[in-house]
This record gives sequence, structure tokens and C-alpha cells, in this order.
Amino acid sequence: LKCFARTCLFASRHKFLLLDFAMGLLKGLDPLLTADLLHMLRSAGHGDSIVVVDCNFPAVEVASKTTTGKLVQIAGADDVAVIDAICSVLPLDYFVDDPVLHMVPSPGNELPPLGKEVHAQVFDAIRKHSPDVQPKPID
Repeated sequence: LKCFARTCLFASRHKFLLLDFAMGLLKGLDPLLTADLLHMLRSAGHGDSIVVVDCNFPAVEVASKTTTGKLVQIAGADDVAVIDAICSVLPLDYFVDDPVLHMVPSPGNELPPLGKEVHAQVFDAIRKHSPDVQPKPID
């Protein structure tokens, strides 16, 4: 097998097959699953947490204190699309009591209507891939 940029040449005894392919594209993967995100997902093990947050979360600070110390940013996508993409390739960890946790407003505050809508969409995206999961609030 010899590969030259976008072309691979397979040779066997007297036959040759020339294939052109789109560099960097994998079949069946959501395009939101970047190489950095896929690497992080593949590196995760039982009990590890993957946190999907919006732009108001102090992600750089929190990521700096993790085992990898790295922040993976997915620009131009909302939380629902990112969670759907992640759940399409990563099984949830059923070795923990609550594999999906979500933030809730502090006591005395209520989630605004748009927040409730986003939560419902996120829960639907998770259940699309893991129908038995019941997301629970973080205490």
C-alpha cells in the first residue's frame, strides 16, 4: 500500500486499484466530531466526565485543572448538536449511578422558558442514543 496525498494505490500480484478520497473525512461521523474531540472521547474511561458547556461557563479555567488540561472548543454549534454528535459515537457509562447530570438554577431562581426548551432538546438528543437514561440535576 502506497499513499500519496489524496490517492492510495493497492497492488496485488497483477492487479492495481487506485482510490481517491477526501482527506480527513471519515464516513458516518458527524462533522462536529473534530480530531481533538474524538481523541478526548477515545481517551475517556469508566468514571471520567465529559462536560459540554456554553460560552458563559469558565471552561478554560476548569479544563486547566483536568487530567488532560485541554479544552476542546466546537465553534459554531449549539449544545444540542454537540451532545447529539458525542452520543452518536460514545456509549454512556452505566457503571456510575447517574451517567448524565445537568446544571439547574440556584435555589429561588427558575429556568427561563428558552432554558427549559434547550434542556428538553438536550434530553431528547441523549435519549435518541441511550433511551434508558434519565438526566438528573447536579446537586
